[in-house]
Amino acid sequence: MIQVALVLVILAALAAVQTRYLRHGVIYLGLFSLGIAFVYLLYNAPDVALAEAIIGSTLSTVLFIVALQKYKIFTIYYRVSGEDAGQDAASQSVIKSLEKFCTKQELEAQIIYTTEPIADIVENHQFSIIMNKQNMQYDVFIHENNYKIDALKTYLSQELPSINVKILED
Repeated sequence: MIQVALVLVILAALAAVQTRYLRHGVIYLGLFSLGIAFVYLLYNAPDVALAEAIIGSTLSTVLFIVALQKYKIFTIYYRVSGEDAGQDAASQSVIKSLEKFCTKQELEAQIIYTTEPIADIVENHQFSIIMNKQNMQYDVFIHENNYKIDALKTYLSQELPSINVKILED
C-alpha cells in the first residue's frame, strides 16, 4: 500500500512541475500534500499527517489560489517579420496603447518580442494576445476563451481602429 501511495505522490509532484497552467500546478501540489499526509498516516504518524493535511493540503492551496487571483499577467506576444524587426514610432505607439489597456484593467503587461510563426506561438506558448506586425499592418489574435476579449475589442476599436482583430478558435 505504501508503494502505491509513494508512486501517486511522485506522479502528483511531476504533474505539478510539468503542467502548462499555474492553477493546475497549485491543484497538483495540493494533491501531492494530501498524498504525503496519507503516507505519514501509513507510517503511524497521525499527528504529522493531520498537520500536513490541514496546512499543506488545504491552507496552502487556498492561499496560492487567492494569490493567483490577485496577480494577473497579460502576456502579449509581439510578432514581427524579419524585415520589420526595428522599433519604429508606430510600433511604440501600439505597445504604449496596449500597456495603457493593461493598466486600466489592473493587469501586468508582459510583452514578448518574437519572430516565431503564429502557429508555433499558439501551439507552444501561453498567451493572452498575439500582435502581428507585417509591412506596417497590425493584426491582433485573441483566443476565444480570453476573458478580456470584449473589453480588448472595444478598447482597440476606439484607440487603434486600423488594427484587425481576429479570434483564434480551438
